[in-house]
Amino acid sequence: MAWRPEPYLIDGHLDNTERGKVTGWIRFVGRDEKVTLDLRGEFHRDIRGAAISFHGPGREIADRQKAIAYMNSFSPLQTGRVGDITGGRPPRDYGDPYIEWYSDQNGRVVLELAPNQISVIGTPIPACESGPISRAAQYRNLADHLYRAARELRDTREANNGGRKPSKPESGESSHDE
Repeated sequence: MAWRPEPYLIDGHLDNTERGKVTGWIRFVGRDEKVTLDLRGEFHRDIRGAAISFHGPGREIADRQKAIAYMNSFSPLQTGRVGDITGGRPPRDYGDPYIEWYSDQNGRVVLELAPNQISVIGTPIPACESGPISRAAQYRNLADHLYRAARELRDTREANNGGRKPSKPESGESSHDE
């Protein structure tokens, strides 16, 4: 499961001009303050070493009450690891513009954009000097995220069960509540 707040996206700016780091901000309908990002990792090689600005439909189409409800528990500070962040430009390691990160606060966050919603600021590192993002590393990011999510579910279930681990069903019994 991932946060997909693009319907509430107003605009944002992310910067990868410092190697190994992505910083910036994003504004969403439903949040009074900008969301600040301070992530470890790199953009894809189509925009690596540059900055991007982007915008979404937030102000025009978002239902403000739905946005407030959805964005209420979205942390104003996002730290963690970069997932796939690409402008969807050649060399295409990924299709259309896509912004993904693994937040320490909110888990996996994804913004899928159209090509006309993103601008590259500055000159990316030449693709011949920069290899593609490691798919193995991205799979590890996703696996770590899924492990954390499963652990949080287990901990929540134990907390709701008075701190006891749920009993295992007898052979042939369903573990689901009837």
